[in-house]
Amino acid sequence: MKKTVFLILMALIAGLPGCSEQPFRNKTTSGVGVLFDGEPQVFDSSLVFMGGVVGQILSRERLNGVTRISIVLDDQYDHLKKTNLTAVVKNGRLHLKVISGHGDPLPPGGCINGFLNPTSYRLFRFSHVIDNVNMSADRRVQRLLSRSGLAR
Repeated sequence: MKKTVFLILMALIAGLPGCSEQPFRNKTTSGVGVLFDGEPQVFDSSLVFMGGVVGQILSRERLNGVTRISIVLDDQYDHLKKTNLTAVVKNGRLHLKVISGHGDPLPPGGCINGFLNPTSYRLFRFSHVIDNVNMSADRRVQRLLSRSGLAR
C-alpha cells in the first residue's frame, strides 16, 4: 500500500511541467500572473510571442475553478508587461498576444488574462468590439481574482 502511494505521488510530481520556483538566468525576478477560467492544458514551459520564445512558466496554482500560472519574461521583452497583454493556450504552449494598441504598465505582481484556446480568445475579442477591450480585459481579471482568492 505504501509503495503504491509513493509511486502515485512520484508520478504526480514528475508530471507537473514548468513548476520550478528557481529563478532563471537572464530573466526578470518579478513574475506576471496569468489567470485562466478553468484548467489550461499546457505541456511546454516556454512562452511564445510572434513565433519566438520570450520567457518561461514559473509555477501554477488552482483554486475555486481559476488557475493562475506565474510567468517570467526575458529581460529584452520587459516592454511587453502591459495591461494589453494576454495569453492563449495553443497546441500545449502558452502564446502571448497583444489585444490592443495601448496598454498601461502592469503593477508588480499584476495579472493578465489567459484563454484556454484560440476560439475563446476570439470570442472575447468579438464580444468586446464596441466597448474598450482593455477595460473589459481588466474587469475580467478582477472578476477572476476575486472569485479565486489567489490575489497577492
